[in-house]
Amino acid sequence: MFDMNSISANSKTPPLSLLSASNAQSYAEVMTRTVNISDAKANLSKLGDDVAQGEEVIVSRSGKPLMKLVALTPDEKQAAQARTLPRDLWVTAKYFEGFDWEAWDRLDEEMNEIWRKFGYMD
Repeated sequence: MFDMNSISANSKTPPLSLLSASNAQSYAEVMTRTVNISDAKANLSKLGDDVAQGEEVIVSRSGKPLMKLVALTPDEKQAAQARTLPRDLWVTAKYFEGFDWEAWDRLDEEMNEIWRKFGYMD
């Protein structure tokens, strides 16, 4: 079984958990670890926590580097949040994607005319 605290075969650096608290932050700024893609998939949440602490993670397939996981800069986080819709709004927007709003407005006017005809609207 893969242990995220163990040193991978391709890594020359110890995991953050083996460092003392006094030098962990400065060491994390330059630390890079390599994991294979299936281990990364199985442990993405833990890798995300490590990346958020400043560690860089290289994901490889068959021993060849495929991608690098790095933390977002504060500017990148702010830009990403600005592009992200709240979940409720996103679901609503997806639900009404392609909806014919002009037809809805015409139907709304027709219904209002019917209500006016019977005296229920001013």
